[in-house]
Amino acid sequence: MHLILSIAGYGHHPAAWGLSGLAASPQGFPQHAGVVARAQSGALDCALFTRPRAAGPNGERIDLAPDTTPLVGSLVAKTSAIGLGATVRVAYTEPFHTARALAVLDGLSSGRTALRLDLRHSAGGDPAFAHARVLSADEHYARAAEYIDILIKLWDSWEDGAIVADKASGIFADSDRIHPIHHQGPWFSVRGPLTAVRPVQGHPVLVFDDATPAGLQLAARFADLFITDSDSPQAVQRLRAELRTLAQRAGRPADAVQVLATVSFVLADSDAEAAARARHLDELAPEGAGLPGHRFVGTADGLAALLDAWDADSVCDGFDLAPAVLPDDLDRFVTGVVPKLLRRRPAAPTATLRERLALARPTNRFSESRS
Repeated sequence: MHLILSIAGYGHHPAAWGLSGLAASPQGFPQHAGVVARAQSGALDCALFTRPRAAGPNGERIDLAPDTTPLVGSLVAKTSAIGLGATVRVAYTEPFHTARALAVLDGLSSGRTALRLDLRHSAGGDPAFAHARVLSADEHYARAAEYIDILIKLWDSWEDGAIVADKASGIFADSDRIHPIHHQGPWFSVRGPLTAVRPVQGHPVLVFDDATPAGLQLAARFADLFITDSDSPQAVQRLRAELRTLAQRAGRPADAVQVLATVSFVLADSDAEAAARARHLDELAPEGAGLPGHRFVGTADGLAALLDAWDADSVCDGFDLAPAVLPDDLDRFVTGVVPKLLRRRPAAPTATLRERLALARPTNRFSESRS
């Protein structure tokens, strides 16, 4: 059973900021070093930074979320075992910059990075990126497919062992193991190679969560993990089965993509106290706002039983944890839920994130062609 913590602002409930005990930085966003340390103490596999869903007292959106890539970089030296995941919005970034940043972070963290690919498509574009041409849905997903393909080509452009660093011969790198990718496509022209060596993991763990038909097709081709916010075990199982079929059609093993079910939770010492907390949060939030995925309100024992049951029934490969309020609900999860799941979660070694998640290290396309 894999457990990933999704971190969004002060918690996943839109009103979380009003009750959270997290200190705010002068820039207004929460300071998450303590949250990630707490997740690591609970042997969670990864802390994945996503965009917050917070709202102000009058329902206005609060959107001071920092760029998650430097945020992950700031936490590399403060952690030793837990994976660290950044989110990149594919529609308004360049693949070379993303590939380089993640390759460097994977090296600095000794192979503990993940990349969540935000594939959101907006029919009207984004006013924050007024220079970008508005794309149709078909164009958007075609560009995204090319973007991801370039990421993988760039990560492979340095073969393992390319750095020789032989002082006696004066050879720093073996040029035969460094490759321009010569990519020329409808959306991008990238010569390469990447100006950073291949990531420790080969490729960072690739995380998808777009459940549109086009998004599922891309996940079947490229994803390591797929996060679903389906709110019932039956819906999660249907999506998992669909992804397995699509992965096989894409030439991959059926179980190449692990499916994680999002479970959001409000915890307390009793069901009545948890229900009262949830009502208070809902009263503070704009009408219609809520928590993602399967919403659980209750005790740590109850949540442990739910996760245990879904795992026993092979509903999913693990869980994307979405605490309503940080650090409160995470603390209750680590102290009350984690100990009850240990029989299904053997102690993970201090290793790469891929090794923790039992994901194969990708082969290098250039090494394969040489052999």
